[in-house]
Amino acid sequence: MTPTVDPASVIAEPAPPSPSFSVTLRTKLVLSTAVILVVACLLLGWLFIQQQVRSAADSLVQSGTLLAQYVAGMGRFSIVVGDTYRLNQLIHEVLAVRPVAYVAVISSSGELQAGAGKDEWQQQFSTHLGQRRFPVTKLVRSGQLNVGTNEPFVSGIWLANEGPVLLSNIEFTPGELFSLMGGSELPVFYDILVQVPQHARGTGRDPALQLTLDERFDTQEDRAALQPMAPSLVQVGLSTSNLQHVLRRLLWKAVLITLSTLMGGVCVIVLLARRITIPLQGLTTAATKLADGETVPIVAIRTHDEIGTLTQVFNTMALTLQSREHELRELAHTLEDRVDARTQELAAANSKLREIDRRKSIFVSTASHELRTPLTSMKVHLANLRDGIDGAVTDDQRQSLVRVEANLSRLRILIDDLLDLSQIEMGQAIVRLESVVLGNVIAKTVEDLHPFSSERRVRIVISLPSDLPLVCADPDKLRRILLNLLHNAVKFTPTDTIVNLAVMNISADKIQISVRDVGPGIAQEDAEKIFQPFYRAPTAQKKTKGAGLGLAIAKLLVELHHGRLWVETEPHRGSCFSFTLHSATPAQPATPETSAPSPSHHQIA
Repeated sequence: MTPTVDPASVIAEPAPPSPSFSVTLRTKLVLSTAVILVVACLLLGWLFIQQQVRSAADSLVQSGTLLAQYVAGMGRFSIVVGDTYRLNQLIHEVLAVRPVAYVAVISSSGELQAGAGKDEWQQQFSTHLGQRRFPVTKLVRSGQLNVGTNEPFVSGIWLANEGPVLLSNIEFTPGELFSLMGGSELPVFYDILVQVPQHARGTGRDPALQLTLDERFDTQEDRAALQPMAPSLVQVGLSTSNLQHVLRRLLWKAVLITLSTLMGGVCVIVLLARRITIPLQGLTTAATKLADGETVPIVAIRTHDEIGTLTQVFNTMALTLQSREHELRELAHTLEDRVDARTQELAAANSKLREIDRRKSIFVSTASHELRTPLTSMKVHLANLRDGIDGAVTDDQRQSLVRVEANLSRLRILIDDLLDLSQIEMGQAIVRLESVVLGNVIAKTVEDLHPFSSERRVRIVISLPSDLPLVCADPDKLRRILLNLLHNAVKFTPTDTIVNLAVMNISADKIQISVRDVGPGIAQEDAEKIFQPFYRAPTAQKKTKGAGLGLAIAKLLVELHHGRLWVETEPHRGSCFSFTLHSATPAQPATPETSAPSPSHHQIA
């Protein structure tokens, strides 16, 4: 009795072991959303802060530029005449403005003409050998100003303990912004450098003053005095303290907005993840029970989106699987009886086929024996008639008798093939193995085939190695194998061509014999069928005679010699039939006699 197999145990596969560390879908959604929100808020906050810093800095620079131009315009004549008192009054007026940290007036010769500062900047003004000095004037290069224009030159100054240091740019770096968030006050100042105009700007309301200032000089000395010279400069320093307070408030607002947005987004995504993962967990639990073969109740549909559609499809699938599992269990109960009944039917059919095959072989063998005797007698009487022993015959009669005799020979060969095939299939063929000189057998076979090859005008070329050993074979059976292969090659080879017979040693105890022709070749799908009895390849010409038994007999005889026969072919490129034999060495001694094995019959499945 065959044990019944539970279909559920065949279909269901064991679940793979869960990894030691796994991240749930809810965690992935929350983390990915948090990262996106943080990156978006930081990027937008940074862009907003940069815009506000640039706007506030531009406003501060614009205010400082107006103050510097005010000092340059109002103190132009005082600078020219060296009125330091008036210049100091203007400087203190400008210092009264809150963001202004220092004001310096530099003469055309590059010397500090007047200047003052607030708090720590006042200490930066010093007097050495009767000359006042201000270190910022050495840091800022006045050569970068465009002479003749009112465009200011703006620089960043860091007031360190050792003195002012020139910054590479006036914008705040990320590190400085983080320091501002921590409550630090950075000693950063904007230095604005403008040039003093050499001519006053006239207006339409005071034409007399305009004429006086634009009066021309006629002498050469006056013209020389008007040659261009380096302009005087006004330098105003602005404190960024107020700007830093504004930036600090903006930074903290951006941080609060980012945190608020992040918390709100995380809360929303947690709720959304729960809405997604809870139905998925229910589906996972139901799928696990279904895989274990348990009856799964219908999973409730909570939403009407893709998750709801998936739940509905799962319910349908679960019902279908449970129904099919029930049908499989019912089928499993009756499958064993069906298999037993079918096995008995197949056994009876195989037995019947074996009996039919045995009777066929007996019939063919008996018919062949019964036909050989009358054919022999007919051939003897035909020979007597042809030779005129029983009376004189005409030439036409002799030609008719020759054709009849040729057909009788063909019929005798067919009957011999049928008899040999039936004896081999019935296991009655006897193979007497002995040490054989292969070259002699090949020469005798080619000599017997000479009339047929001459009629076809086909030349047989033999290639033998010089160290060819003796082979272990039955001489008659080996000659029959070679005769069938060579006859088949000559028959399908065009006239005035060559058939090659080559022998080679492929190992210490094995020899390969190959017969190559230049015939029409055989298709790959017919390469194995040609060794079946009575089969002829479609590429064979219809006028070519034959019953399709030669290759089948050759293959069976080669197998009786414990060898193998195969073909290498390609349409329109000829064929090469090869078979192997064992050499008569001490490792493979020749045995006196070997019986053909009983034919094996394939059972019908």
